[in-house]
Amino acid sequence: MMEGMKRKLFVLAIVLLTMGAAPLAMADDNAKSYDGRLDDYNRNVTLDNSGAGLTYFLWAVLGVVAVGVMFKDAKRSHLD
Repeated sequence: MMEGMKRKLFVLAIVLLTMGAAPLAMADDNAKSYDGRLDDYNRNVTLDNSGAGLTYFLWAVLGVVAVGVMFKDAKRSHLD
């Protein structure tokens, strides 16, 4: 009986510690933005703001490829 209670308390402690660490890991919105591509430049360098259009296009292409393999011609197999 005591062994089960100790186990439950141990699990509860792990869960509470895990949940307590989440607020500490939240991003700081006021922190300075760091970009490694700008290292070792002795002048002011800025990067253009870019959109997510290319990313969505690549996801769409990968989705078409992933769905396309379901319509593969199954008349031949690797056992031929």
